[in-house]
Amino acid sequence: MTLLFVLLGCYQLDGFFFNPDVVDAYTLGGTVIPSTCQELVSFDGEGGTLYGAWAHQPLETGGDCEAGAHHPTATTVIFFHGNAENIDGYWEYSELIWSAGYEALNFDYRGYGRSAGSPTFDGVIDDGAVAIEYASAKSGRGPEELVHIGLSLGGFVAVHNLKDGAPSVLITMDMFASTQKILDDGTTLDLPAGWFFEENFDNLAPLREMPAATPYLVVHGANDTYIQPEHARLVYAAAASTDKSLELIEGADHADAIEVAPKVLSDTLTGWIDTHLAPG
Repeated sequence: MTLLFVLLGCYQLDGFFFNPDVVDAYTLGGTVIPSTCQELVSFDGEGGTLYGAWAHQPLETGGDCEAGAHHPTATTVIFFHGNAENIDGYWEYSELIWSAGYEALNFDYRGYGRSAGSPTFDGVIDDGAVAIEYASAKSGRGPEELVHIGLSLGGFVAVHNLKDGAPSVLITMDMFASTQKILDDGTTLDLPAGWFFEENFDNLAPLREMPAATPYLVVHGANDTYIQPEHARLVYAAAASTDKSLELIEGADHADAIEVAPKVLSDTLTGWIDTHLAPG
């Protein structure tokens, strides 16, 4: 049985990383971000049109948002979501970011939500690069002034875009170290990652090359049974940043800290961002 799994399973477990939910329209919703502050956006990716939602800050305290108007001083945060669903399933992260006083771009990779195409290893990295370029142009801020938060697969997309320039602040949450580590966690077979994954999703290599001056926060659920906390320790150790921190959220499993410990997660993320934002 084990041999049959090896023979038939080769190159087919990449679905572990891509589980999109395709929709004709987004619901978003919620009562945290006023509808006037929610802007559905689209921009051209290499694989077709990509869709997302931008949460704007009101231009005046207690006021409404003007349609499509970016706040002139608010920090822009790009949220790179996980491997499943679409931006509807991650809207609470936009709410957390927005509630902290930041503008938030939450977007779908190719094949997710309303975005065109099908997700691939190189494709989602390219989509991340396009989203960064779009956010920079729309906000009027240089790419180096933006904040990147990547959740699980989103961390992979964020760290693989460091080669084109680092953000003001980088945060990854519940991110895996590599496919080899995942394989080691899930089987006793001593086989290279390529036996099970068509691509080697290695996050350690780009982190070893990241700019040392980039503030980097690694957040992980202390009780994560999907991507074990050891991944976070490997990620933290590999990062070349000289200003880095590892925070394990007690009681949190994979990608559920926002539900089981929302205040702890919010304080952890916003505390790091506010402390490390580039002056001005």
